[in-house]
Order: sequence, then C-alpha cells, then structure tokens
Amino acid sequence: MKLNKIIIKNFRSYYGENCFELSDGLTLVIGDNGDGKTTFFEALEWLFDTSKDNKSESNISEMRKAEMGIGDSDEVSVTMTFDHRGEKEICKKFIFEKDTNGSVRTRDFSFVGYEIVGAERYKRDGKILLESCFDTVIRRYCLFKGERELNVFDNNTALKTLVDTFSGIKQFDNLVELTTYFEQQSDNLVIKELKKDKKQEEVIKRLEYELSKVQSDISDVRHDISIKEKAVSDYETRLRVLEENQDACEKLQDINARIEQKKIEQRRLMGYINLDYNAMLLDDMWILRAFPSILSEYQKKVSSLSREKRKLQKAEDERIAIEKGKQEAIKEIQKLANDATPLPWNLPDKETMQEMIDDEICKVCGRPAEKGSDAYNFMVNKLNEYLDHIRKESESAQQQEALVKPLFENTYINELHTRSIQLSGDTEQELMGLATAIADRLSFVQSRKQDLERVNKDLTEAEDAKMQLLIQTPDLTEEMLIKNFKDFKGLSDSSKRASLDLQELNHELEVLEAQKQELKERQNQIVPSNGIVRVYQKVHITLERIMKAFEAAKNRNVEEFIQTLEEQANIYLKKLNADDFRGVIKIKRTADGSARINLYSSNDTLIANPGGAKKTTMYMSVLFAISKITTLKRDEDYPLIFDAPTSSFGEFKEDIFYNIIDNIDKQCVIFTKDLLRYDRDTEKRELDFDKINQLSCSVYRIQKAPGYDEEDLSTIRTITERIK
Repeated sequence: MKLNKIIIKNFRSYYGENCFELSDGLTLVIGDNGDGKTTFFEALEWLFDTSKDNKSESNISEMRKAEMGIGDSDEVSVTMTFDHRGEKEICKKFIFEKDTNGSVRTRDFSFVGYEIVGAERYKRDGKILLESCFDTVIRRYCLFKGERELNVFDNNTALKTLVDTFSGIKQFDNLVELTTYFEQQSDNLVIKELKKDKKQEEVIKRLEYELSKVQSDISDVRHDISIKEKAVSDYETRLRVLEENQDACEKLQDINARIEQKKIEQRRLMGYINLDYNAMLLDDMWILRAFPSILSEYQKKVSSLSREKRKLQKAEDERIAIEKGKQEAIKEIQKLANDATPLPWNLPDKETMQEMIDDEICKVCGRPAEKGSDAYNFMVNKLNEYLDHIRKESESAQQQEALVKPLFENTYINELHTRSIQLSGDTEQELMGLATAIADRLSFVQSRKQDLERVNKDLTEAEDAKMQLLIQTPDLTEEMLIKNFKDFKGLSDSSKRASLDLQELNHELEVLEAQKQELKERQNQIVPSNGIVRVYQKVHITLERIMKAFEAAKNRNVEEFIQTLEEQANIYLKKLNADDFRGVIKIKRTADGSARINLYSSNDTLIANPGGAKKTTMYMSVLFAISKITTLKRDEDYPLIFDAPTSSFGEFKEDIFYNIIDNIDKQCVIFTKDLLRYDRDTEKRELDFDKINQLSCSVYRIQKAPGYDEEDLSTIRTITERIK
C-alpha cells in the first residue's frame, strides 16, 4: 500500500481544500506549535476510524462557519488516494449548514470508496474498502502520535495480536486445539476398554490412580506457577516503571540534597549579614566613626568645662572663707573689756547651771547664792546666755548649712571628665582604628551578600530543575519518586526471590510431567487381549505425538517470529544510530504472554533506562522491522505515519535521523517542528533550508495565516505550502 494524496477540506483549522501529495519515501510536514500538525494527524485518525459515524460539529472549520450566511451549506471531508493492487480512493465527509437561528447542524454523513480501473471509477463501501486494504490491526502498527505511543508492546495482548497477524500461527492454534481434543477422547476410550480386561484391571486402576494423582499435582503446580508468574510479571512491571524513572528518582535525590545544602548555606550567610547596627553604633561606638573630630572636640569642651568649674569653685571657697572670717571677728569683739577670756559658753553646762539655781548655791566657788541676790541673778543670766547661745548657734548652723551648700550639686562635669580620660590613651587609639575595623566588617558583609546572591541563584536553579523534573514525570509525584527510590532495592530483591521460586516450580513441573509421561508409556505398553483395544492404543499414541508436534511447532513459530523481529529491528537500529552507540535490541516474552523491548550492551548488560533519543530509535526500529515482516509475510507494504516522534532528540541527532530516514526504502510521513530555526531579523521561526536542502524527500510547510486574532478561533486558518 502506498499513499498518493490526502485532501483535507474544512476540517478544523484546515479552511477550504488543502491537498498534500506524498512521495514514495519520506514526506515531512513541518510546522511550529499550534500550526496544525496534530490536526492533520487527527484528520487521518478520523478518516481511518471505522467504528462509528462521527459528524461532530467540533470538526468543522470555525472560519468557514463564521463566514456562512443563513441557509448556506458546505462539507467537511478527508479524502485519501492510494495504490493497493490498483488505484483506490476513500472519502469520509458530512454536510453542515447554518439554520435560520444562526446555529449549525450536520447531516448526510458518508464514507465511500472507489476502485479506479482505467478511466472507470467503481463505487465501494468506504469501510469495507479500507479494512480490505488497510485493516485495523495493520493501522495499529502504522500510526503513532508522539513518542509515548511508539512502544507496540504496551499491553499483555500486543504480542499475541502481532504474532497472530504476521506469523501465521493461528493455524497452529486450531490444530493444537483439535488434536488435543482427539488425544483426550482416544485416551479416555483406551482406558475405558482396558478396564474391561479382567487380567489388566488391577494394573489399569493403579495406573489410573497414579496418573490422577500426578495430574492433580501438575494442576496444583501449574496453578502455583500461574500465580508466581503473575507475581513475577507484576514485579517486573513495577520495576520497569521504577527503572524508567530511576534517573528521575536519583536526580530528585541529588536536587533535594543540593536544595537542602543551599538552604543551610543561605541561613549561615544570613546570620553574617543580619547585623544589629544599633548595637554596633552605640555599644561598639561605630557612631564615632562618622564624626572623626567629635572626640577631639569633646575633650576640648570637657577640659573647658572642668577649668570653668574649678574657677567657680575657687571663688565660692573664697567667699565661704570670708564669711567665716567675719564670724571669727565678731567673737573677738565679744571678749571681756578687761581682756579676760570668758569661760566657754558651754561651761558650766545647762544641767549644772539649773541645778545651782535650784539649790541657790554656786557650785564653782561653793558660796551661797540666795534668790534675788546678785550671785543668783548672775547664774540666771548665765543660764539665759547659754540658752541664747544655743539658739544662735542653731540659727548660725542653719545659716552655715545654707552657706556651704555645694555649688555643683551633681557630678556631671566630673563624669564627663572621667569619660574624656577613658576615651584617651588606648581607647582613643582603638577608636582611631574603628575606620579599618568598620571597613573590614562591611567588606566582609558585602562579600557574604555576594555569596548569598550566588547561593540564592543556585537555589532557584535547583528548585527550577526540580520543577522541570516533576513536569517531565507527570504520572509521578515527588513523594512517589522518593518512595520509588527507597522501594527499588526491596522490589528488586522480591523480584529475584519470586523468580527463584518460579524456577523451582518449573523444575517441579518438569519432574511431574516426566512422571506423567512415564505412567502414560507404561499404560501404552499394556498389551490388551482385545485386538480392538490395541487399535485404540495405536490411534491414541499417534494422536498424542501429533498433538505434541503441533504444540512444539506453535512455540517454535513464536520464537522464530520474535527472533526474526529482533534481527530486523537491530538492522534498522544500526541505521538509525549511525556513528553512535546503539546497543542491541532484545525482545523477551513475559509471564503474562506479552513481550518487552529492551536495549542491551553487547556484553548482555541491560541498559535499564536508555535516554529519550535511544529509546525512540529503539521503538522505531521495531516498527520498521514489523513493517518489513509485513511486507515479507503478506507481500504488501504499508506506510508509517508519525506525529512529533523526535521531541527528545538533540539538534545533531535530528539532522542524522532525517538523513537516515530519507535513505530508507520505506514510505514515511512525519509531522515535526524540527528543521525550523529562529530568525533574529524577523523574530520568527523560519525553515532551515541549509538542512532541508540536504534531504531528497518531499517537504511541506504548514503555518497559521497571518493577521489572526489571538482570542478568536474563527480567524485561525492553516495554510500549506509545498517546499520541495
């Protein structure tokens, strides 16, 4: 089968009629994101869908609907012409029209086909014609949307479907089923007839019992094997998922460790940067650094204040001395006229004077001093003088206290002076060194700020890398990736134990099967007395051998098919990875009846998680191999159609890939945004003609027509241009 032409009319963004002529080899349809690559691919999917009549309004061009008037009608259609034992055509379409209320309704869905013989076109049912030329099973191995769909063994029925379709094994299934039935019936008949022979009855019963027991044991072991195979398959499936994401798990561990390290470093640097400048300005006297002359000026002012204080204090001391001198002079004037010095005012004391007055006797001279006498009056006057002196002394003391009140009640000036002394000497030298200390500290802080900026940048990059990693593994959360990393070893150990258990069970089954075969041979060796039974025996033995031969042929057919598929896949793998490491493709059957495609090193080491490009080329090699086998088995070839299969490729890999595909004798249609480059002058992505001109394939450019409204779908139209 070879595709010749595809015409898309009014299908979504493909306004009007758009024609694509496909070459025998590679055809590239190049477009940027949103230009209509996937829409083209989905138009083909719609055409190839034979399961239902789909005339959904969502498939109609919004631009065409918007320009239609009331009562106008048009059609959505996808048409494909191809060669398959002659020229053929299929067309799927439906009519749409605008009602009087402005809504759009669809009608008249049709799927028609044509066989073209010379100038004649013979109409056929489109579904029947498509299935006869390009059946559903074949299409399963021809159309692929994205890299995720390239694995054809993504479910447990894939291998059987593939083998049934391309290996011719179905005939063996029927023959094995038929011969197994005949073998069982003949076996039952032989046993039944042998039981009738009295001479052999006991032997037959014993053999029957032993066979029944062995068969029961076999059934139990097979049941255990089935359960264990399911467990092994489950472990392998889970491990495969883990292996596929093992790099992501390990990367996440590294990223999280890096994030934690950067956060610790961030906190450390923040400790250096977050200084208490208030404390440093006051406690560490940084404030003096901003005013270098303050200390000198302070010392001058304190010295001046101290000098002024001393001057004032001296004057006050002199005044007090003068006042004191005046008092002393008064005392001198009060001396007796005869220049005699009177007794001190406090002699005799108050108590003695009062006692002498009361007793009317001078106890100084011992003479009497009667009341009213001169001597008595003298003592009374002396007592009054004493009391008056006490009063005056008290008043004088109060006056003196007022007079001697300190001129400077507080010690502020002394404290300032003391502080000035403290700030001189070593402290003054220390303050003079503040400039250097502050500069060094600020320089250190600035360096730490720069370090913090770097750490913050590294932290942001690590967190961005983590986000990108999680985006690339949409099916797994961060918690699942962490758990998977921890579970991998445990699952691996469990898988190994389950595999060992399965080996033991298979060995036990082999022993039991050998016992069963021995019993069957003993049964076959029984010589019956009845000639008819001997005939039954020979028929049973013959049918048993035929059944085993068909079973062996069936298994051999599957193994040969897988081997052929491996060989062809590795041929294409070599081509798709020219001048690069490629490994070896091995296809292994799993316990659930499916198969798994793996990449191995030549030393038989499994490459557990090959990179995106290697995985893509591995799957595509298998697809090319399937197509090759299809050609060999059916003498027919089929195209391969890919939508964005190389998103994981680097630019260098892309160039090599397209050159290789271009030289493979196989019709391929690839929708891609590769071979576009950013033009700085136009600020748009333009075709890279340097690379395109190196290819011999057909190339189409699709893109949105300019002048569209970014918010209005009815202004979007995909235009097509054949480049070469």
